[in-house]
Amino acid sequence: MKKISATATQRADQPELPGVAALDRGRGRSALSPKRPSEDTSGLADVFPYYAGFAYDWARALLAAQELPTNAVILDPWNGSGTTTLAAQHEGYRAIGIDRNPVANIVARLRVASFTQSPFLTEHASVPNRATSPAADPLTAWFDEPSALRIRDWAEHLSTLPSEKSALAYVALFRTVRSLTRSFEGSNPTWVKRAKSEEELVQIDASSFDAAVEQEQEFLARRICEAPRIPSTPAQIATADSSNLPVATSSIDSILTSPPYLTRIDYAVAYTRELALLGVDISQDRTLRSALMGTTLIRGDTYADFPMGSIAESLLSDVSSHSSKASNGYYRKQTIQYLKDLSQGLDEATRVVKPGGYLHLVVQDSFYKDVPVKLADICIEEAELRGWALVQRDPYPVRRTLTSLNKAARRYKKSEVAETVVTLRKA
Repeated sequence: MKKISATATQRADQPELPGVAALDRGRGRSALSPKRPSEDTSGLADVFPYYAGFAYDWARALLAAQELPTNAVILDPWNGSGTTTLAAQHEGYRAIGIDRNPVANIVARLRVASFTQSPFLTEHASVPNRATSPAADPLTAWFDEPSALRIRDWAEHLSTLPSEKSALAYVALFRTVRSLTRSFEGSNPTWVKRAKSEEELVQIDASSFDAAVEQEQEFLARRICEAPRIPSTPAQIATADSSNLPVATSSIDSILTSPPYLTRIDYAVAYTRELALLGVDISQDRTLRSALMGTTLIRGDTYADFPMGSIAESLLSDVSSHSSKASNGYYRKQTIQYLKDLSQGLDEATRVVKPGGYLHLVVQDSFYKDVPVKLADICIEEAELRGWALVQRDPYPVRRTLTSLNKAARRYKKSEVAETVVTLRKA
C-alpha cells in the first residue's frame, strides 16, 4: 500500500458559504435549497452519487443557522452517503451517521475521513491472486468467472484492512464495477438487471481491471487533495437500524435526515452490485433487503400493531380501497410496513434527542396510483403525537419523479408534488 501526501495541495481556508440569509426558508426562494443540483461536486458528493438525499451546501447552511452549543452532536439515522455527517464536521460539530446499508457507510467513511487525513491508495501488487473463485460468487451475475475472480481478490483484500485505509479503494472498486456494468442499468436508476446468458457477461482481464481500479483511486485522491481542510471534529459512522439506534438517550442536539420516501424504491436492488462486492447476494439472502426501510419485500411482522395518526390511517384506507389490482393485498401490506418503519424511526429520534433539540426532515410527497401520499403531513402529525412542535415547513416543487418513468403509472391523473423541509423542536 502506498500513501500520498495531500499537504501540498490542500488549502487551510474553508470555502465560504453564502450567508445564512441564503438558506431558503420557503418564502424568498433565495440561493440555496435542499434539492441537489444535477452536478453536485461540493463535499465530494459526486465521487459515488447516492440516490435521493439533499444538497451538501444547503445542509451546511441549515446547521449554521441553528443556535447550537459549540459541543453539539448532530445525528442522521438514515445517513446514506454521509452528507449530514460531513456538513456537521465542516461546521465544527460532532457527528453520528447511522445506516443499515453497508455500501452507504463505506462511502460516508471516505467522505468524512478524506478531509482530515491524506488518502491511502492500494497497489495491485498487494492484492494476491487466487487459483479458484468461491462457489456461487454473486459477481457472476454480471461478470464471467475469471473477471469475477480478480474482482473478488480485490474485495477480500480490502476487507482485511482498517476502514480508514480501505474506504478509498472500496469506492474506487465500486466506481470501476459500475462503469463496467452500465449496460445492466435501465431507465429506472434504482433497478439493476442481471445477465440472462453467458454472452451478456462482462469479460475483462486481470491486468486491465487492476489498472482501472488504480486509475479510479488516483481520481479520488486528486479530488481529496483539492478539497479544503476542515476542523478535525469526530464523526462516527455505524451500521445499524433506525428503529434501534446505538445512541444514548437524550444525547443528540439536532437531527438532520431524509428518511426513504414511500415510493417503493428498493435500495438493496439499487446497490446490488456493490453489495455483491461485499459478499452479499440479495437474490439468495434477503435479510438485508427486507430490513431496509422502503423495501418492496414484505416482512413477516407486517401486521404487528403500532400507533398511527389520522393522516396515516387515511392513506392506508385509501390504498386498501383502491380499485386497482393488489391494492388491498400487497400494496396495503407494503404501506403498513413503511408506516411502521417510519413510526419506529420517529420513536428512536424522540428518545435520543435532548429536550429542546431539533429534528429536520427532508421528505417528498408522492402518489399511489392517483392517491396522494402526503408524507410531510404524515411526518408532522406523527412527530407531534410524540411531543414535537412544528417550527417550520418549507415546500419545494418537484418537477420530475420516478413515477414519470413508469408508463403504467402515467394513466393515473396526478397533481404536482413537493419536497418539504420539516423542522420540529422537542418540547
